[in-house]
Amino acid sequence: MRNWTKTLSAASYRGVPFYVDYEGMTGGKRLALHEFAGGRTTLIEEMGLKTSGFDVTAYVIGDLSDVSARALVAAMQAPGPGFVTLPIDGGLMACVDDWHRSREKDRMGHIAFDIHFVPLSNEAGFSLSTGDVISTVAANIVSAAAGFARLF
Repeated sequence: MRNWTKTLSAASYRGVPFYVDYEGMTGGKRLALHEFAGGRTTLIEEMGLKTSGFDVTAYVIGDLSDVSARALVAAMQAPGPGFVTLPIDGGLMACVDDWHRSREKDRMGHIAFDIHFVPLSNEAGFSLSTGDVISTVAANIVSAAAGFARLF
C-alpha cells in the first residue's frame, strides 16, 4: 500500500514553497463542428489541442505567512515562465495566468491563493525531471563563470 504523505512532492513556484489544498487540470481539443442543413451527421474536424492549464488553491501558513505570501506574489508577478512543482505531478515550466489572494478573519496566519498556471507545452506527460533542472542549472553556472572570467 502506498504511503501518500511520504511520496507527495513539496509544492513551490520559482522556489517559493506553499501548501496545496486543491489542484485541478484542464485540457482538451479544439474542434470545428460542421453541421449541414437537412443532415443527420456532424463532421468533426480536429484543429489541435486547447491550451491546457492547472488550477491550484495554494496556501501559506504560520507566524511568517505574511512574508511568505509576499514572496509568492513576487514570484507570480515576475516576468516569464517559472518552474512549478505540485504534489502529484513532476515539475514543469509554466506561467501564472491569473491569481487571487484571500484570507479570513477567523483563520489568522492562513493566507490562500487561487492560481491558474499555463504550462509551456500541451504535450501529454510533459514535465521536467530533477535531472533536467540540475543540468540546466549546471550549464548556467558554467556559462556565468565563463562570462565572469572574460572580465579579468
